[in-house]
Amino acid sequence: MAELKFEEYSYEMKEQLDQPTPIAPERPEVIVVPLSPARHLQRISKLEKTIASIFIVALVGVGLLMIQLRTSITQVEQEISLIQGEVVVDSADVLRLEQEKSELSKSDRIREIAEENGLAIQSENLRKVK
Repeated sequence: MAELKFEEYSYEMKEQLDQPTPIAPERPEVIVVPLSPARHLQRISKLEKTIASIFIVALVGVGLLMIQLRTSITQVEQEISLIQGEVVVDSADVLRLEQEKSELSKSDRIREIAEENGLAIQSENLRKVK
């Protein structure tokens, strides 16, 4: 079952409100003067200075690392392009030499050279040079 809760209130507060409250003395207005940079640095703790210097050194280190990586990437790309140029030149040489070999190894040409040198060639024994 539900119970009725009863609380007593005191009426003494009215008597306290009737009494005059003491007035706090007025404080003079505080003027804030900006700190000079030297005094501001004195207020920063050594831990904060250490953390800031480590952060700056890390940023400079990462910047230098990025520059070094970019230069090495550029050098490698230049070497790759040089090698690709050499491959193109070499493949062109290979193609030219294969064409020259096929022209020089024709059976008609071999027969002509053999006849000029006084050799007898039997056509069934003539083979193409590979």
